[in-house]
Amino acid sequence: MNRLLMRCVSERSPFMMIYQSGGQFTKRYVFPVSCEGETLTAYCCLRKQIRTFKLSNILSVAGKTG
Repeated sequence: MNRLLMRCVSERSPFMMIYQSGGQFTKRYVFPVSCEGETLTAYCCLRKQIRTFKLSNILSVAGKTG
């Protein structure tokens, strides 16, 4: 997962992720902006804004298909 995540960030490729926050799980389609330390900054299509995500809360990643 980490390898795919880092590749998507470096190529600025959108990807789908399962994210856990506050005991809730959400499926999010994001466009990465940057990844520094333990956080990912990305445009979240679910919330329609730039968001910051904790890498430790990203449970799975799937690259764009098609």
